[in-house]
Amino acid sequence: MSSIVVPGDKLPIELPSSTTTKTKIGPGVYKEPKSQNLIPSTAGILHIDQRTQQQQQQQLLYIESNTKRYIPQNNDFVIGTITGSMGDYYKVSLQNYSPPVLLSFMSFPNASRKNRPNLNVGQVVYARVVNDDNDSTFETELECFDASNNRESGGFGILDDSGFVIDDVAMNFARELLFNPKSLVLEVLATRVQFEIAVGINGRIWIKCGEGLRNEKGSAQQQSNQGGGVGGGGANGNDEDDDALMKSRSDRVGDGDDAESIRAANIKNLKDTLCAVDYLRRCQTSPPDGFKSHLQAAFKSK
Repeated sequence: MSSIVVPGDKLPIELPSSTTTKTKIGPGVYKEPKSQNLIPSTAGILHIDQRTQQQQQQQLLYIESNTKRYIPQNNDFVIGTITGSMGDYYKVSLQNYSPPVLLSFMSFPNASRKNRPNLNVGQVVYARVVNDDNDSTFETELECFDASNNRESGGFGILDDSGFVIDDVAMNFARELLFNPKSLVLEVLATRVQFEIAVGINGRIWIKCGEGLRNEKGSAQQQSNQGGGVGGGGANGNDEDDDALMKSRSDRVGDGDDAESIRAANIKNLKDTLCAVDYLRRCQTSPPDGFKSHLQAAFKSK
C-alpha cells in the first residue's frame, strides 16, 4: 500500500489497538512524544509494509522521498570522512556543508586507551548513528561496532583507502540498495566483477573491486637488499659465492615478475572499480530492465 503525503497530513492508517501488532516507523515519519500520533515529516510516497514475523503481526511505515539534505537518525548506517579531532573525539563529516558529528576514540571493537585506531584526516569510516541531535541536548555521535556486541565490528570500521567513495548519490537510491532485498543493482554487478561495498544512508557509497591496490614497496625493498648481497659475493670468486650469485639473480627475476603481476593486478582492480562507479551512477535514474545495458556500457571502455 502506498500514497502521496506531505508534512501535516494525517496518515491513512489505523494504529493497532492490539498488543500482538507492532508498528515500526522509518525515514520521514515522526512520532509526537505526548500524543504518540504518527505524522509525516517530509513529502513523498508513504509505504506500509505489513508482515508476520515469529507469529507476530508487524507493520513498517516509511516515506520514500528524494531529499538532498541528510538529517541523522538513530541506527542509521553512514559513511563519514575524518576532518579533525577534539578532545577524545574525532570530528566526522557526513555531508558537504553540514556540521560535523563526533566519533569517540573508544567507539571501536575492543578499544582502550592504549589500543585504539589512530585515524588521520581524510580517512573514511563506516559507522552507525547512536545519538541524533533531535533532542538538541547532545551532539550527534557515531559508533563503529555492532549494536548487540561491542567486541564485534558488525561490518563497521575503517574503510580501505584503495576503495572509491561516491559522495553524490541520491539518498533514495542509497536507501534502495541498503533496505530493499529485491533490488537487482548489485546482483547484476556481481555477474561481472567481485566487489566489496558499503552503503551509507547519507548519500555515500564506498566500493572496491578485487583486492584493491596492493603495495609494491615490500617487493622493491627485497630486490634492493638482494642486489647489495650479490655485489659483495661476486668479488670473492668462490664456488659457493657463485652459486649464491646465480640463486640471487633467479630470485630477483621472480621478484620482478611478482612486482609486475602486482602492478597489473592493481591496474585491473582500479579499472574495475571505476567502471563499477560508472555503473552505479547510471543506475540511479534507470528502471530495472536497463541495468544490464548500463553494465555493458560502463565496462565497454575498460
